[in-house]
Amino acid sequence: MKDKKETLGKVGEFGFIEKLRTAMKAKNPNVVLGIGDDAAIFKPTKGHEMVFTTDMLVEGRHFDFKWISPWELGAKTMAVNISDCAAMGAKPTAAVVSLGVPSNFPVKDLEAFYDGLKGWGEQYGAQVVGGDTVGSDKFVVNVALVGEVESGKALRRSGAKAGEALFVTGTLGDSAAGLYALQHPSNKKDEAKHSEAHLIKRHLTPVPRFNVGRSLAGKKLASSAIDISDGLSSEVRHLCEESGVGAEIHEEALPISPFLDHYCGEIGLNPLDFVLNGGEDYELLFTVPLSRISEAVQKLPAETGVAVKSIGRMVPKAKGITLITRKGERKPLAAKGFDHFAR
Repeated sequence: MKDKKETLGKVGEFGFIEKLRTAMKAKNPNVVLGIGDDAAIFKPTKGHEMVFTTDMLVEGRHFDFKWISPWELGAKTMAVNISDCAAMGAKPTAAVVSLGVPSNFPVKDLEAFYDGLKGWGEQYGAQVVGGDTVGSDKFVVNVALVGEVESGKALRRSGAKAGEALFVTGTLGDSAAGLYALQHPSNKKDEAKHSEAHLIKRHLTPVPRFNVGRSLAGKKLASSAIDISDGLSSEVRHLCEESGVGAEIHEEALPISPFLDHYCGEIGLNPLDFVLNGGEDYELLFTVPLSRISEAVQKLPAETGVAVKSIGRMVPKAKGITLITRKGERKPLAAKGFDHFAR
């Protein structure tokens, strides 16, 4: 019978690695050698370019085990990296995972964390092939993910041009509102609780827009793209800076879910604050040349099952980045999204 009180300190680093070797056997044919050696071996696909990304999550800074289960944390950690691949139009293939873990951390919880990593990764073709584990006073995880994209088809932040339409997938602000709901628990009515639960789920288990990214790259529909991890206002600025253009965003066009709208109505907050400046939506923000707008609007949702919406257009750099309000007022759009080092 498995010891439910078994901790990482009792099992030891190498004992846990042996557990992982059994649970994480390589299924991806491009993985020549997985967990167990000094390094993994990966065989790139002919005619493809490799894409590398990495993300780190720190307990107390990015997550709290009072709110998120180990499995959900594993799934989210993998999802945020896959989202970076999606923004490049790439297919994720292999991941290495580095952990800082307290010695009294339950083994069953660590196994659940890896189950989340593995399950979420395998949905999109990513195989955990190695990593490192060290002792720490808090839980810290870093995933480094390798992806592939057909040569010359990678999406970048630097391709947008003035006059092109600016699109976004899904709805915005849900994740940030979900975090707010976790931080400010309420005793609202059942209907309000339903909205709250949806927003919290969007925060804890984001879904990367992998199919959209692959379609945008494969069909060359988009001229540039970025995923929304730090908030729309920040990501628009990143896109504009890399492309050397400005942007106009129409407030009335911003996609707001009925769950966010209802929740904000209940608590007396403006959903626009979450939409513009909240983070961790992991939707895609991308630009489309005018000649391909109808194709993007009609075919993308049908092929991917994900809604897309035009929220504005790119303009010459001299015009800056502007929010056009519902009243027709033009206001500079400041980047107020998440910043790790801002006070």
